[in-house]
Amino acid sequence: MTVDGLQSETRTGKYLVYMADHEGHISIERAADLLNLGRRAVRRVPSRKDFTMDPEALETMIRADLARGDQPFCVVAQVGSINTGAIDRLDVIADICERNGLWFHADGACGAVGAMLPEKMEMYKGLDRANSVTLDPHKWLFIPYECGCLLVREPEQLRRAFSLSAPYLRGALPTEYTGLDYFEYGPEMSRGFRALKVWMTLRHYGVEGYRKLLRQGIRCAEHLDERVRASVDFERLHKPNLYIYSFRYAPTADQKATQLSDQDRARVDARLDRLNQHIADEIQARGIAFIMTTKIHGRTVLRMSICSHRTTLADIDAVFDALTQIGRELYPEED
Repeated sequence: MTVDGLQSETRTGKYLVYMADHEGHISIERAADLLNLGRRAVRRVPSRKDFTMDPEALETMIRADLARGDQPFCVVAQVGSINTGAIDRLDVIADICERNGLWFHADGACGAVGAMLPEKMEMYKGLDRANSVTLDPHKWLFIPYECGCLLVREPEQLRRAFSLSAPYLRGALPTEYTGLDYFEYGPEMSRGFRALKVWMTLRHYGVEGYRKLLRQGIRCAEHLDERVRASVDFERLHKPNLYIYSFRYAPTADQKATQLSDQDRARVDARLDRLNQHIADEIQARGIAFIMTTKIHGRTVLRMSICSHRTTLADIDAVFDALTQIGRELYPEED
């Protein structure tokens, strides 16, 4: 059921959703599962070298699917992707969605709030044209878990989708309350007051306070990139633009392994995969930092999400020095 849902691979008229093949988030496949569309309904669009969705490939796929009789209905653009902080060409994707009558969803769980920075606004061009935007205040707004947020252009569409009525859900007598009945705008009929912690934090920091903290996180990622580029032990994988940064422990000798045969290259890559996982496990075990791994082009790499407002450049230096030391300790073991 999870592969096809209620849609058979052989039938025409399948409902389809599109996201980038490399940086698209697994939560989109979970959403397809919940809707019983099946995971095959999630069409993975080729990415460009900067890890953003290729708009030309997207439009080509949409046209081919329409010609086959299927029903594309949604495009999910990344607004700060999970591994590299990539932001898709939102304005171009918005144009494609308008031409084809598709819902344009912006997955800004990691990076949407960066739009408040004037110096970053060009990267977010087109975000205001999305039909819906998701963001996680428990990430870059520093709100305690858990706290997700959905913004929609036309709230009435949510009400039409979720509204229902029962005699025990409403009082018989009118009241002075004129606000929203939130159970009509989502699947939850009972919900906690999550918005309180968001409101209080927004009131405390204000826009300028948040801008200062966001810039601090970005500067930390840029500083980490500087350390990686200056090191003979690490390989740079992308240029940071937000607070998420992935890189690889790969001493210079191993970085030159592209000159080797395919068999030897595969052996070196497999060793580096084990080594990077070992480094991440070890730095956690020593209680130094919480560093995770991820996959970039199929290879295991180190990933740092610098979204704590308490992280400083000194912290980045301390963690990077520890990673270097651990890598050099473990490198002979993986040979």
